[in-house]
Amino acid sequence: MRRKAIGRVFAGVAGAAVGVSLLAVALLILITAFQAGPLTSMRAVAEAGISLSLRSLEVPGAREALTYVTIAQVVAGSPAAALGLSRGDALVALAGTGVDRPSRAWEAVGRAPGGRAVTLPVVWLPRAEVALGGLRAEWRNGEAQVVMVSPSAAAREAGLQPGDVLLAIGGIPVSGTRQAWEALVVAARTQGVPVEITVEREGERLTLFWDPTRTGELTFVRDPLRAWWSFLTTLNEPRYPERAGLLPAFLGSVYVVLVMAAVALPLGIAGAVYLEEYASQNALTRAIEILVANLAGIPSAVVGIIGLEVFARALGAGRSILAGGLTLAVLILPIVIVASREALRSVPKTIREAALALGATRWETVRHHVLPYAFPAILTGTILSFSRALGEAAPLLFLGAFLYVTYVPQGLRDSFTVVPLQIFAWATRPQDGFAAVAAAAIVVLLSFLLLLNAGAILLRNRYQRRWSE
Repeated sequence: MRRKAIGRVFAGVAGAAVGVSLLAVALLILITAFQAGPLTSMRAVAEAGISLSLRSLEVPGAREALTYVTIAQVVAGSPAAALGLSRGDALVALAGTGVDRPSRAWEAVGRAPGGRAVTLPVVWLPRAEVALGGLRAEWRNGEAQVVMVSPSAAAREAGLQPGDVLLAIGGIPVSGTRQAWEALVVAARTQGVPVEITVEREGERLTLFWDPTRTGELTFVRDPLRAWWSFLTTLNEPRYPERAGLLPAFLGSVYVVLVMAAVALPLGIAGAVYLEEYASQNALTRAIEILVANLAGIPSAVVGIIGLEVFARALGAGRSILAGGLTLAVLILPIVIVASREALRSVPKTIREAALALGATRWETVRHHVLPYAFPAILTGTILSFSRALGEAAPLLFLGAFLYVTYVPQGLRDSFTVVPLQIFAWATRPQDGFAAVAAAAIVVLLSFLLLLNAGAILLRNRYQRRWSE
């Protein structure tokens, strides 16, 4: 009695520890979800209608390149389009903060005081042909020089004339048409406006001062729930982190797991029933048991190579959802068999003997008595094996699954990606913002795994109560 009491105490402590751990993980996920500043800020910028791109200006004699940010996309009909922003413009400042990287703009949106919607001042420089007008590069006295051909209206107001040779902008020597505009952007951000421009006109050096920037106000909506929903339900745009979406990868994971379950569950449970209830102890049975144990210990990368050679090439499935599901089925099949056998072994022999004594056949005994009793443990083991498969990237990477797709798969023969591979692709991108997007995808994956594990516990308890009643 004392030993049983001690066992119950240890079981209670272990259960409480597991419950507290799950609760802590759930709270961490919730806190992360509702305080997802980078994701919310990036989505706010995207919903305002712009996507940002990092550029750099090489300055002769400088140790490092000078960076600046251009507007890579403007959505038609968006607040940004209504303000007058267009593709190719340079973002100089946002909310009074100079923008030399896209992350500076997102941080400015995130830390701006105010509520859900904030209206912030924006300073930008129109694209080169609008800001400067027509330029021409020439060689004069062995040097590359930039000549004004047809100055824009704003440039004329600053005093620039056709035939002027641009020597320096903001102290940055100018030798190319693109470089002239880039120097204007960098000088406006680092030195402020008006920008000092040095020109040569009819052999004479002149210094002009010009404010080429435009200003306005843009409204950003900072809504964490909206940002998460947009992240989960939009297609992936691989070039811009503010428009990255998890929908193709999430649905790819779901489709692959469904194929895996359709193959691994029947085969695994049937194999366990055969080995535990029907097979006699002989050399063949022992060989099968050894094979199952070895399969359970094979590295997942090796399983990926098997899937590539057998399913993708030999069977002609290619790099499809079908091949991915079959590969993961091979990965979890031994786990399902082992878990199911352990569950069947936990069924008391008296249940089998009582059913057989009442005239039931062996199959009727297994179907109506053994499997219902073992079902909670079988269910728990299979769902936990699903959790492992959901987090696997190596076998699908060896199989040749894509690191990202920009569409939703429509059939079993379509190409696909899964959440772990998408996380890997985002985490290895050097651009600003992709690390935050990868972290958001990790939170989604952890949440899904936590829900699976919680579902396994709830279903196990439900069926255990049903059997005990």
